[in-house]
Amino acid sequence: MPNGRVREGERLATQRIGPATPIRVVDAILTGVYEAGTSHYELLRAFADDATLNRVETELAMHGYRTHEFGDSVHVERQKVRRFVPAAIPPPGHRTAGSVL
Repeated sequence: MPNGRVREGERLATQRIGPATPIRVVDAILTGVYEAGTSHYELLRAFADDATLNRVETELAMHGYRTHEFGDSVHVERQKVRRFVPAAIPPPGHRTAGSVL
């Protein structure tokens, strides 16, 4: 699936999805509530960073949500990657149209 397209057919999944997995087909997942360190939690790390998942875990605990054995669910959307693009820094002594002498 290098082009991000899903094809029909019978197949066997042999890889695990985790924080290093690029998400190309889906933007969200509806899932149970899982503990850190489990394979299901690692799947969630493909959608959200550790800081976000830690905040979610804290909020769920504060409001009495239970882990997957008891049926509570969460909807997790993929985080948008924010890339830092530094502004061009002019060399020393460079003046622009609005420069003050």
